[in-house]
Amino acid sequence: MTDPENETWDRDHRRFFQIGGITVQVDSDLPFNETTFHPKFAAFEVKGPGPDVVRLHHHFAIPHLDANDRGEEVYRRPPWAIYRRGRSWVYAGIPTDGNEFPLHQLAVFSENHDVGDIYNNRDRVFLNGNLKSLTMFPTDQILIARLLADRNGCFLHSCGAVMEEKGLLFVGHSDAGKTTTARMIMPHAEILCDDRTIVRRHGDGWRVYGTWSHGDLPDISSRSAPLHAILFLEQSAVNRLTRIEDRRDVARRLMATVIRPFVTADWWEKTLGVIDRLTDEVPCYRMEFDRSGGIVGALRDL
Repeated sequence: MTDPENETWDRDHRRFFQIGGITVQVDSDLPFNETTFHPKFAAFEVKGPGPDVVRLHHHFAIPHLDANDRGEEVYRRPPWAIYRRGRSWVYAGIPTDGNEFPLHQLAVFSENHDVGDIYNNRDRVFLNGNLKSLTMFPTDQILIARLLADRNGCFLHSCGAVMEEKGLLFVGHSDAGKTTTARMIMPHAEILCDDRTIVRRHGDGWRVYGTWSHGDLPDISSRSAPLHAILFLEQSAVNRLTRIEDRRDVARRLMATVIRPFVTADWWEKTLGVIDRLTDEVPCYRMEFDRSGGIVGALRDL
């Protein structure tokens, strides 16, 4: 752009972030400053759009939209009631008591969730800064998990790391040992995130990506790496890796850790396809480990 007014708009009212190979363009009616977003986003901020852009726009007044005008209700569980209106999705932020009003947020997304207008009346929260999510939702995972299904990917409850330029994915629920594993391998690997990571299939194979949705360990990275192995964590008195040959067992374990947004039939179908290919194409192991760090040698031998 050469128009100074447009340049000012870009600088003061627009930011770009990249996650999982997706650029998220965030526009705002109110100006951004250096402290608008939590410092964890700094590693993911980029200077401009990439080839795959999702556009969000923050507005700071909630328009009046009766329930009848929102379309067909397809989901209701506080804090969200979700509606289908033509080719759009309407997310209404409802009170935790399940009442219809007062709404704390209203968001209207395109059919594929790649364009969204987000309305709220929390301008003071925005101006105070240190926002923990780009969407001002409780978590950005709600949106990103939906976007990934259309891009041969998924969001997993897992720790990701890069060891000798190879991506490793350590999978497990809370207390499985993801953060413990991350701390053990930190001297030997770069941690992408200790609690939530993204996997996507591209033309040259699978990649694992870091995210800003970390757990107890704030070490995160926007890097990605070719996915070399998936390891299902089991705390034990021994340190060993055992290849899992049963595809159904692998698929069951992976599905149990998929981060799920508002679930629709098409999202399930796409995600099941992703898990099926991931199970077929990436080696999977049981990783039994203690806290001594002895498992690092086995990981290097992979």
